[in-house]
Amino acid sequence: MKPLSKIYFFLFLALILSSSCEDFLDPAKDGTLNQEDVWGSTRRSFGLLNNAYNNLIGNYSRISDAMLAAGCDEALHADPANPIKGFNDGTWSKYNLVENVWDNCYEGIRKVNLFLENADNITLPKRDSNTGTDESIVRTIDRMKGEARFLRAFFHFELVRRYGGIPVIDRTLTKEEARCMERQSIDSCFHFIFNDCDSAAVRLPGSYLNTVPGFDDTKDVGRATSWAAKALKARAQLYYASPLFNPENDRSRWKDAYLTAEDVIRRGPFSPWQFNSNGNMTNLFVSNSTMGLYHKEIIFSTSYTANTTTERLNVPISYGGKGLTCPTQNLVEAFNDPLFLNRDPRLAMTVLQNGDLLNINDRSDSIKTYTGGKDAPESDPSASKTGYYLAKFVKQAAASSTPPAVWEGRTVNTTKTKILFRLPEIIYIFAEAYNEYHAAPSNDVYIYLERILTRAGVSLSGGALPDMNQAEMRRFIRKERQVELAFEEHRFFDIRRWRLMDDPAEREKYLNIRGQRISIQADGTPNTRIETVQQRVWDDKMYFYPIPESEIIASKSLTQNEGWE
Repeated sequence: MKPLSKIYFFLFLALILSSSCEDFLDPAKDGTLNQEDVWGSTRRSFGLLNNAYNNLIGNYSRISDAMLAAGCDEALHADPANPIKGFNDGTWSKYNLVENVWDNCYEGIRKVNLFLENADNITLPKRDSNTGTDESIVRTIDRMKGEARFLRAFFHFELVRRYGGIPVIDRTLTKEEARCMERQSIDSCFHFIFNDCDSAAVRLPGSYLNTVPGFDDTKDVGRATSWAAKALKARAQLYYASPLFNPENDRSRWKDAYLTAEDVIRRGPFSPWQFNSNGNMTNLFVSNSTMGLYHKEIIFSTSYTANTTTERLNVPISYGGKGLTCPTQNLVEAFNDPLFLNRDPRLAMTVLQNGDLLNINDRSDSIKTYTGGKDAPESDPSASKTGYYLAKFVKQAAASSTPPAVWEGRTVNTTKTKILFRLPEIIYIFAEAYNEYHAAPSNDVYIYLERILTRAGVSLSGGALPDMNQAEMRRFIRKERQVELAFEEHRFFDIRRWRLMDDPAEREKYLNIRGQRISIQADGTPNTRIETVQQRVWDDKMYFYPIPESEIIASKSLTQNEGWE
């Protein structure tokens, strides 16, 4: 391994120092740090790894206030000039990027590689001359090596599912070495991710509370665990088995995915949170007295932040918001399942529609999206174009003890996290992979799926799911992922990994974005009309992102994805 040049090391530390929210690198009076300054201090060296968590993709509205959901059939963004439109009208390119995670992920990879290469060189504090090195610090370093490998696997996976084969970076590089890195095969990329997950899992605890000496529940919770590493591996294995990455349908990949997911389900300390008057979809992401920090459904999530950003961006104009994320009729119809006795209760937890009561920002009224109503599409340029507004993640008044979000006149923040892995997703991984490998679902598949439905208050015809063949179960699982995981950045990638756009009928449904228009008739009854509100475009090159052209130009070896040249 070639050492970092001193200049490059200084530049890297300066980058971290300028971008970090934590004061873990204290420069000397002349503003410089050398390697001894960093690795001679556990605070600084540990801070380097802690800072890598900042590179997690942890903001739902990160695309100029747009959600990734507005780049697929889940939603339409109210601002027609938002960059997210590039996904939908085909105007994105290697020069005009909608979402560029390339720099962010590789910066995170560089941080963890730097830590891994120097972890054994960290100068350890001494208790005193008689007792020697504090063994708890040694154990901490070994655990943090596991955290680093988990993060490295996570960053590589985020790149692979967007770009396909990428340069796999397992060490720090000089500038010249970085320019010469080539893209590796899909197989090599995924196996690197799997190996890092395995290495992380054996070093990490299953939980931190009451198991790690000195653990601070208010500060340290949210670190990677062995279960997070296994959940990441299960997700990566699912993608590796899916048609986009498995064109020859190597069925053994499905088996690997369902076995890993099953291990998390059976042995992990997780269970679906039961929805009731005190807890619904939004409460999964909001800390309150009913559902505290990192509750039993969360496997891994970002740190919690207190603000009103989600509410301000997405509730209707009449409530002091911007109404930007507009759920589609396409999504709403996914909640209507003939197997259910009534409409899926998760719809009201996910989507706001005409007549729904909204109590937020010191306002309480029913939403009025009918023609002439205060929240109708024509009421404001930023009003919903689909006739629906976002409910998920929006903290309004409910039976729970926490108040709704307020941002005008006074401020009442909501404390939220972005959940990166939660138990229902792992159940869907198990169900999908088992069904694909065995060409039929098992009894466990039915049991686990019914647990999710029951907790949401779904009433099943006959009290249980009916027997299904492989194709029927495949459709049901895909619908369930669309409903349960709506707006959590799964649908955008599910469409791609399933290669759903290869099917002309599916493509037509996906590209024809629909909404509802409601008019009040003379007798006072509403008349609802479903209509197309946006027609989108698709090219098969869009299964993968274009690599930023700036990276292609700077490199001697990188090649562009097919169709984006």
